[in-house]
Amino acid sequence: MIKSSGSEETMIKTRKSLELAAAFVVALAVGGPVATSAASTTGGQGAVPASDAGRGTASRVIRAVQVAQVAPLDPPSAFGHATVLEGPAFGPDGQLYFVDFTAPAGQPKILRYDLRTKAVKPVYTDATSRFSSLQFSPADGKIYVTDYDNGRIDRLNPDGTGFTTVFSGPVDGRAMVPDDIAFNKAGDMYITDYQGSLKNPTGRVVRLDAHGANPIVLQDGLSNPNGISFTPDFSGLWVGEYNLGREDYLTLAPDGKSVVGSGVGMSANVGQGGFDSNSVDSAGNVYQVVLGAGKILVWNRTGDLLATIAIPQRPKPELLVSNLVIKPGTKDGYITVGGDNGGYIYKFRALAPGISQSNGGGAR
Repeated sequence: MIKSSGSEETMIKTRKSLELAAAFVVALAVGGPVATSAASTTGGQGAVPASDAGRGTASRVIRAVQVAQVAPLDPPSAFGHATVLEGPAFGPDGQLYFVDFTAPAGQPKILRYDLRTKAVKPVYTDATSRFSSLQFSPADGKIYVTDYDNGRIDRLNPDGTGFTTVFSGPVDGRAMVPDDIAFNKAGDMYITDYQGSLKNPTGRVVRLDAHGANPIVLQDGLSNPNGISFTPDFSGLWVGEYNLGREDYLTLAPDGKSVVGSGVGMSANVGQGGFDSNSVDSAGNVYQVVLGAGKILVWNRTGDLLATIAIPQRPKPELLVSNLVIKPGTKDGYITVGGDNGGYIYKFRALAPGISQSNGGGAR
């Protein structure tokens, strides 16, 4: 293992911040209608046939409604003067947990929202972490968060105690920029490594076992992979490439330790990128957030655009729709929305009930 010097680490961190800030600006400029385009895929159960991908235009619009403000406006940073919320997931207690990606040192970075009382309570904070996603492991029922700035996977109890790092270090000689995380039924972790560009696609999907050990690069050559969700039968993964505005389908081997088929599932005309986090419901429908466009696109597993979930926008697209969750066993969908006026939770009616672990939360 080669450890970078302090100056090199500073340069790398600065570059990451500048790249994401640039993507942030591009996303704010994205607007207008979003249309699907044909794409192809190869191999694997649940793969999208080339002749079927992206057929038609969805006429159904589902309008989300604001239910609560859950975070203040965060101070200016490399990501602009805006609050960015991420990682909504339901805990074993039925409460909605999420992270404040832009929270400064000392302010709550992990929070929970009580759907019944609408109370928001802090769970955890520190001085150095920047959490980009949150999920509950089926192996131990604990919270796992991705630390975007520090390349770590951390774990803690739902009450905020017991914080520990379960993974930190390079994978195949290269540091990670962990963005989103998904678990299989055994608690193994599948993480998007948010790196790369249009000209130099170096992003990856990395697998860790339930203990945070034995890293495996499942897929590389991606352009800022962001959202990641399992299919209902855990045979494959949907991965959103932010820079390309493209959804990739990865067919997994039965042991989940390799990819046996891959290809483009769906894509959209969203300008220069914008595919943030995603989720999958019990019918296999894919819900893909388009950052800055104020909408979530919903495809079925064969690539038909079924619906658009619309988040009301002001004259300028200043609301940053970043992530969503569908409460397991219900059609109640919740969206984390940030922007230049704080952070909010919005609610919508999903097409099918949510499921555990496909970014739906639920520890067991």
